[in-house]
Amino acid sequence: MYITLTKRKLFIILSAIIIAFLLITQFLSVKVSGTEISTNAQRVQYITTLGVDLESDESEQKQVIIPQEFGDVYRNYNALQQTAGFDLSAFKGKKVTVYTYHTTDGKAVNLMVYKNKLIGGDISDLSVNGEMISLKGNEDGKRTF
Repeated sequence: MYITLTKRKLFIILSAIIIAFLLITQFLSVKVSGTEISTNAQRVQYITTLGVDLESDESEQKQVIIPQEFGDVYRNYNALQQTAGFDLSAFKGKKVTVYTYHTTDGKAVNLMVYKNKLIGGDISDLSVNGEMISLKGNEDGKRTF
């Protein structure tokens, strides 16, 4: 059995396939909104708005894949992120870049970036019993440990 298609019918079928593909990829893609920090200068500027003094404007960077399934560590870390208005749930399975900057008082500022947008981060005390706080800080806006 043969199926004959006119050019018009073939065009309509191919157009429908392309539109369906575009709609599906649009639906499945992660929408990233937030602070644009694609350059080192933008990241450093963001950190200064947190009231943190950096040793230098140099950073370490590493690639991290956010797990598909959150264990206790990531559930707790994401709860911390949510206190600052972030949520890593939308980035499960995604590769993100973590930029780490060192402060003048022995802490580290970690910024998680996906597609040049800030999606999370923390300020960590690097001492043995050090604490970690969100980028938002405490209710009064101060970042104390």
